[in-house]
Amino acid sequence: MAKDQVNAISILFAGDFAPCRGFERIVLDNGRGIFGDLQEDILNADLSFLNLETPLCTGNHRVSKIGPNLRSHPQCVKALAEVGFRVVSLANNHIMDFGPSGLKETVTTCQNAGLLTCGAGRNLAEAQKVSYIETKGLKIAFVAVAEHEFSIADLDNPGAAPLDTIDNALQIERAKEEADLVLVSIHGGNEYFPYPRPGLRKVCRFYINRGADAVICHHPHVPGAYELYDGKPIVYSLGNLIFDHSRPPKNWDLGYVCLPRYNVQTKRLISHEIMPYLQSVPLSGIKKMHKIEKAAFLQNLEGYKIVLQNDEAYNREWLAFCQKEKKNMLIKQYAPIVFPGLRRFSRIINPEIFFLPTKTSRRLKLNMVHCESHLEILQTVLAQSKY
Repeated sequence: MAKDQVNAISILFAGDFAPCRGFERIVLDNGRGIFGDLQEDILNADLSFLNLETPLCTGNHRVSKIGPNLRSHPQCVKALAEVGFRVVSLANNHIMDFGPSGLKETVTTCQNAGLLTCGAGRNLAEAQKVSYIETKGLKIAFVAVAEHEFSIADLDNPGAAPLDTIDNALQIERAKEEADLVLVSIHGGNEYFPYPRPGLRKVCRFYINRGADAVICHHPHVPGAYELYDGKPIVYSLGNLIFDHSRPPKNWDLGYVCLPRYNVQTKRLISHEIMPYLQSVPLSGIKKMHKIEKAAFLQNLEGYKIVLQNDEAYNREWLAFCQKEKKNMLIKQYAPIVFPGLRRFSRIINPEIFFLPTKTSRRLKLNMVHCESHLEILQTVLAQSKY
């Protein structure tokens, strides 16, 4: 074995694994074969991590929420164990799709398969527990959190660990006292947008400042930008690992795993490798990109990085995305009823005509969501409303 391999530890990070819909039968039949020619890379890494984007359960009690309720057969976990994944994050917006029993069965299923879980639990305290694993003589900490949707744990109820800058900073600082490396997983970002929203980028950098050795994000469902901040990797979207869609949006079937390598003695980053792939049901799983295809993908990622390094260009991308989403956001916020196809309806009519408030009313509404104290009252009132 080469000396640099002995003195280095490699950690492979993969994105959203949701073996449901058209993928479920393929995973149950093919096991680790779902990962195609990426299998060797997963097996060769000293440690492999992914986001489990669906409960592994058999129950039928769907929770009420906005968006689809995902569920996969518990036996799908075999594919992960066979290929060598060791750590799975449960901190995402789908882990509570089938309620507390679905989460409990998922945790038990993963543990029985020898997988370490992080980012979810029977209550907030349990969900926020840092998970530790030892590899190559190093103690490695995983902090997994998710943006606030319908899956977040609270003091008395189960769910995912929340993205909370104060709590997360304390988690990272305490983990740094016990572990050699602290790795943070965030399920967040804007769907189909390859850049981080400005607030998320600020949070990711803050977590590096508090002691994280890497921050890895997933949720946008497209491969996104990454950067090195203070010599440490921040990935803003890995894209889907395994995820079916009846009408895949642009770049839905593209993704990448990242493979940072650290010096065992110094704990410093040695290298950061990107491995792009295609994933789809017609492919029966994953197929790595090679040569021309890979070069084009990496060039595109490099373009994202260049934009991130230019504040003016980055701000233009963010404002353009917000403008694109303007009608959809307005109709979601102000429409008196919700129905399938609401987003498409917003493309037919101009919701500004009906829903955009007056200048005075707009200032009031903006203040309600800008001011932290007003916003927290609003969130509590909406959550407690009986109607």
